[in-house]
Amino acid sequence: MKAVRLFLCGLARANDIAVFAMAGLAGLVLVATFLAIIVDVLMRNLGLASPSWTSALSEYAMLVATMGAAPLLIRERRHVWVEFIESFTGPRFQRRLAVLVVLLCVGICAVMAWFSIVMALDSAARAEVDIRSIILPRWFLYAVLAVGFTLCATEFGRFILRREDMYEKGPVEPGAT
Repeated sequence: MKAVRLFLCGLARANDIAVFAMAGLAGLVLVATFLAIIVDVLMRNLGLASPSWTSALSEYAMLVATMGAAPLLIRERRHVWVEFIESFTGPRFQRRLAVLVVLLCVGICAVMAWFSIVMALDSAARAEVDIRSIILPRWFLYAVLAVGFTLCATEFGRFILRREDMYEKGPVEPGAT
């Protein structure tokens, strides 16, 4: 029993590290995109040839930033929730609805992660590349989706395992498991 508990604690810690690492990556990517756009605009205004990769980098960055930030947004309960239903239902129905929504979210994220993994492996096996102004292995794009959706599924799943209400907007401390 103690070995199982240690394993689960280690797994939770690894998940925490992955969630915060992806959020950090999302932040870095946004800063890099911001700087690339500034350089691009400055170069154009100075009459110089601007980098051709700025547009492609920005598109890739939006994917990485979105999938990197999503798990932390879920953990901190900053995801979208339509409160209209709560306004005319009782606490019992709200709790049942919350469980149903969380299970649906876990399922959708798991399916999306699965398909992303399959697509990443298929793209890697075929050695496909995404060619724009820069060349990027296509598997990377699917891998970002796979990691992001997997972490989103685990974050939604934590609400069920801990019997937490995912709609309470109380502050969640970083690193709390």
